[in-house]
Amino acid sequence: MSENLKLWLRQQSARLCTDTLHRVPNMLPDEDDLIQFLSVLVDSVGTLRELQLAKVQSWALTAIGHDAPAAYDWMVLLRVLKEEIGRKLENAFTPTQALSAWRQIDDVLTYAIIEATQLASDMQRSELLSHMEQLRTQQEKFKESKTKFIAVAAHELKTPLTILEGYTNILRAETQNDPQLHIYLEGLGNGFRRMHEIIGDMLDVSLLDLRTVELKYQEINLERTILLVADSVDRYYASRRVDLKIIPFEFENNTFGDPEKLKKALTKILMNGLKYTPDGGQVVVSGALVRQDEVTEDLAGFVDIQVRDTGIGIDPENLESIFEKFGSIADASLHSSSKTKFKGGGPGLGLPIARGIIEAHGGRVWAESPGFDEDNCPGSTFHIEMPIWLASPKLPSDF
Repeated sequence: MSENLKLWLRQQSARLCTDTLHRVPNMLPDEDDLIQFLSVLVDSVGTLRELQLAKVQSWALTAIGHDAPAAYDWMVLLRVLKEEIGRKLENAFTPTQALSAWRQIDDVLTYAIIEATQLASDMQRSELLSHMEQLRTQQEKFKESKTKFIAVAAHELKTPLTILEGYTNILRAETQNDPQLHIYLEGLGNGFRRMHEIIGDMLDVSLLDLRTVELKYQEINLERTILLVADSVDRYYASRRVDLKIIPFEFENNTFGDPEKLKKALTKILMNGLKYTPDGGQVVVSGALVRQDEVTEDLAGFVDIQVRDTGIGIDPENLESIFEKFGSIADASLHSSSKTKFKGGGPGLGLPIARGIIEAHGGRVWAESPGFDEDNCPGSTFHIEMPIWLASPKLPSDF
């Protein structure tokens, strides 16, 4: 039967090609390509399955290669060719002979379809990975461009703001005897100070993104630093009747760091706790030694500074996004330039700046919360993990 099948396939090759291409026109493979495959099919009749598979794989690499469109067309052509061969076998042989013949070529046709499908899938995956890499590169370039724009915009805003402040100070000096105008000028002054803070935040976040932050290391006491920050924000807490409680550290917590930048980071986190804690609530700061198994001659482990509030909490899906630039999750309708208004949305730079400063020191920052609930106020806990350096560290120069 094998020889009869081979003879029949050779005799029917032209007809099989014509009928197949008629059913699926405009394919990349042409009649010559299909004749070549039929030749492989004829040579495979009666051979072992391992040899059949090897012949088909060799044909696929040669005929299809890395041509994705051709691979997809071959998937279609081979399925149609398989149908045409089956139909013509039924007309040319008795049912028993047709079944016997079909068994000898079914595996080869199936292998060919699988190989074409696999090649198409591999090439599609490769193209997708390449496209994703291009998107990632474009995204990084966009982030860098955005960061540079923020830095330039912040610098450009400083000049007109300085001019406005200058004229405001002149008016203040010339209208000392006018109490009503003095009130207006004080309002302008408060607005200017707030603008300076926002511009400063814009510059800070751009420097952190560009990894050009310069840390001025000196020996500091973390608990004392926290107390200094608490004193600086106490008036804001008092205005909202939110209790700020600092639990004394019962362990040695001297380390090396940039005191001014650490104060800024701690201030951002304490003010965030105040903003999302209702009036009459509480924010508690405590510390604990962690990661003591990582002690070296230069490092005495880490301190986990925890800032717990009795606020409205954070949805689990937002625990990371709150640290993204301009990633404020506050209701836009509640947006406020106030630093203390309950739930008042800001520009979304405070927490990214805090994280950038802490990470520049070799630490890390993250948040935990049972969830968001304005009625029951489950609260949130911010962890500030700082290394206890025994000597001024030599961190990468880009920080």
